[in-house]
Amino acid sequence: MMAAAEPSVSVDQDTCLVCLEVPKEPVTIPCGHSYCVDCINNYWDKSNTTGVYFCPQCTQIFDGRPELNRKAMSTDLKEVEVRANVAPSQSNIGPGDVPCDVCTGRKRKSSKTCLTCMASYCEAHLQLHRECGAFKRHKLEEPTGNLKDRMCTKHQKVLEIFCRTDESFICLLCAATEHKNHNTVTPDVERTGRQSQLEKKKTEMKRQIQEKEKKLEEMKRTIMRIQCLRQKELQKHKKTFKSVFQALERLWLEVGSLIRDYERREVTKAEDVVERLNREIRELKGTDAELTELSQADDHIHFLKKFSSLCAPPEDEDTTDVTISGDFLPETLKKAFSNLKKNLEEMSGWELVKTIKTGADDASHVLQNLKSRNGLLQHSCPLSLDPSTAHRWLDLSEGNRKVKRHMTETRYPDHSNRFDFCHQVLCREALSGTRFYWEVEWSGEWAEIGVAYKGIGRKGWSHESLLGWNDKSWSLICSTFTFSVWHNNMRTEIRAPQSHRIGVYLDYPAGFLAFYGISDTMTLLHRFKTSFTEPLYPGFGVGWDSSVTICPLNLSDQ
Repeated sequence: MMAAAEPSVSVDQDTCLVCLEVPKEPVTIPCGHSYCVDCINNYWDKSNTTGVYFCPQCTQIFDGRPELNRKAMSTDLKEVEVRANVAPSQSNIGPGDVPCDVCTGRKRKSSKTCLTCMASYCEAHLQLHRECGAFKRHKLEEPTGNLKDRMCTKHQKVLEIFCRTDESFICLLCAATEHKNHNTVTPDVERTGRQSQLEKKKTEMKRQIQEKEKKLEEMKRTIMRIQCLRQKELQKHKKTFKSVFQALERLWLEVGSLIRDYERREVTKAEDVVERLNREIRELKGTDAELTELSQADDHIHFLKKFSSLCAPPEDEDTTDVTISGDFLPETLKKAFSNLKKNLEEMSGWELVKTIKTGADDASHVLQNLKSRNGLLQHSCPLSLDPSTAHRWLDLSEGNRKVKRHMTETRYPDHSNRFDFCHQVLCREALSGTRFYWEVEWSGEWAEIGVAYKGIGRKGWSHESLLGWNDKSWSLICSTFTFSVWHNNMRTEIRAPQSHRIGVYLDYPAGFLAFYGISDTMTLLHRFKTSFTEPLYPGFGVGWDSSVTICPLNLSDQ
């Protein structure tokens, strides 16, 4: 570099060793070296963290901050100034460059970082390290901007040792004190050992990358296969539905043809009758005209001869009336179409319901009719009330299928499962793993219909014991004026027509619990969606002079 090729400026006498320019307000320090007053003060302010002050040139250490002595300007300053002005300029700092720690004003980019001085120097300020013997022993490396990370936070010394015991970098004072008995090495020794580990890791990483790239290609091919299969599957089911639509369309055309044939047949019969009636009307009108003419004839003999022929009774003709009937189709065919319509209406209520397979994380789907009672009756299950859970003011009858509230206690034996305050009762059956449907009739002031885990509270009045008032139960409360559903003490009001017959559908795998109002039509009142974790027991609560009856169900109810 040019700075090394030219004769160096006298750094002992008339050049500031910090800014490498003619000193401004020159001062000398006890070792005899001169600096700008601002340069030396700034240097000590920025570089000193331990209270130890030394000369930037000869590194002589002073006790305390030295006194600065004003220095007279030398006659050689002009030569120094000329040399400083003609020195080649350093390139500007780029985004990734490290600035020189010594430059004042505009910073130049560093050429090296001195780990002894813990400072970065541009090429001009690096001259002392290249030419002065005391500085040549300093450790230089490529510029780095994280010098604070190279300092021991406790002793403010350079981190020169690696402690294998603590997996950390330490300074020499740390190595001589708290890390004295630890396994310590220099960073280059540790680097040598870990370099081989790095190569092994790189080899392993390369192998893993190859395996994952291979797996990636397999997954891409799998995606393509899935997309192809999806297209085939869609085409297959599209063909199925298309054949259904075509069958219905063909059937519709045949029915239309059959109705039109009936129309033509009946219209033809009616038209024959119309033609015959028109002919008879014409004949009668002709006879009537002849009779009028005959009534005016003067010839008695002609009158008598003609009268006999004109008054002869007409021949009897079949004038069967054509009756209009709405029965365009035979009864057997109408019944078949009625059943077809019923089946199609049920199909419109089918839903694909997502269910979780037992013991697996994946999901499956089942086709269920959640809008048709016929579809729900497929899952009907028998239930019976458990006397050991019934409150003493509840009376069970009809083979433990009806519960009614009385004003007096029933003599039930003591049992740990009995509700002793809430007027409720649970069923014997534990429901889980599949789908269930049941219906009940309620009467009286109010009734509660729900399900609960076995762990629902039984003793005393609290939220833990009431159906729907805790996270262990779900319920529908029916009264004369309103419906409402409850879970975990959260109430939801329901606007729906009044119904005293309630259907309950439980899809345990899918996490559905639905309540329906049953009358001439079936109305969905509310559907809970959750994830059941234990078997569920149907349960009921009743108000004063109220009752709930479990209805027997079978497929004939459809």
